[in-house]
Amino acid sequence: MKPGMKIIIMLITAVCFWGGLLYFASCSDSPEKRAVEIAERALKATVDNPESIQIKGISKADSVFGKEYVNQHEKAALSMHLMQYGHKLMEETDYFQNLDKDDAAMSDQVTRQLDAMTTLRALIAYGEMEEAKAGKEKVAKPFNGWKVKIDFEAKTPQGKPYHSEYWFILDKEAEIVVKSFEIPLL
Repeated sequence: MKPGMKIIIMLITAVCFWGGLLYFASCSDSPEKRAVEIAERALKATVDNPESIQIKGISKADSVFGKEYVNQHEKAALSMHLMQYGHKLMEETDYFQNLDKDDAAMSDQVTRQLDAMTTLRALIAYGEMEEAKAGKEKVAKPFNGWKVKIDFEAKTPQGKPYHSEYWFILDKEAEIVVKSFEIPLL
């Protein structure tokens, strides 16, 4: 064997080894990617008409610390969305004076709005209780999982289109949905 041939074989072996190692490291399923995939599957399992789903946007998986799943900015944005949606709903029903109880689509809209408001109240109340317990001191909360938001449009089983954002809170390994809630959008 020629003297330079050993060096070439060693270089090729090193490049193949490190290239393979890098390839396997980049292909490993990270919790962030898995969180998004699990959230998409959970969305399809959650809505009444999964065939009609058109996903408009998916957030990157974001870290959740403690049990406060929604930060102050998100609470404010959710409050604004729900206020606008509620105002639109009130106008459509003439402030519930012209509410057709047999209209399944309107009933779905009202149910979505009320469920979202209940969830938002619970999230805000939990945050306030935690602040009251902790007092003025800031306590570092442990990493508790991931949250993913999916903006989508779908149709009710009756064929009426709607636009919503579903929030999924997942465990640390991004394998199980711990909590989920829907926010209706205009």
